[in-house]
Amino acid sequence: MTDVTQDLTVDALIDAYRRFRLADSAMTLRIRSETGMSDNEIAIVRYLLHERDEDHDVKPSEIARHLDISSASTTALLDRLERSGMVERISHPTDRRSILIAATPAAEAAVASTLEAFETRLHDLSAALDPDARATVVSYLAALTEAADAIGTPRS
Repeated sequence: MTDVTQDLTVDALIDAYRRFRLADSAMTLRIRSETGMSDNEIAIVRYLLHERDEDHDVKPSEIARHLDISSASTTALLDRLERSGMVERISHPTDRRSILIAATPAAEAAVASTLEAFETRLHDLSAALDPDARATVVSYLAALTEAADAIGTPRS
C-alpha cells in the first residue's frame, strides 16, 4: 500500500481515486474472466446471495427493478444463468402464478470466492478508520456518486 501521508494535495486525492477505479475495473475483468459471466449476471448472483442471507425470496421483477432493466432483459439473463447452472427457478410456495429465483451452490462458489477476499479487506480497512475519517469518506463517496449520477442527466 502506498504511503497516504506522502502527498495530501487535491491532485494526489484525484490520482488515488483514478488508481482505485483502474484497480476496481481490473478486478471486475478478472471476476468476469474467472466466472464466465457478464457484469449484469454477476450483479444478479450477488443480489440473490445477499437477499438469501436476508431470508428474502426473490422474484424476477425484483431483479429487474434492482438492475433497472426490462423484464425481457431479465428473462434473457436468467435463461443464460439457468443454462449455465448458476440460478434455478423455483415454484412459489403460495402463489402458483409466480416463480422465485435462487442462486445455486455453483454460483455461490464462483462469485463469492472471487469477491470474498476483497469484501473482507474492504471491511477491515473501513473498520480501521476512526469515526470522523469514516464520516469524511462516506461524505466524499456520496458526493462522487451524486456527481457521477448527474453526468448526462438533463437539468431541470
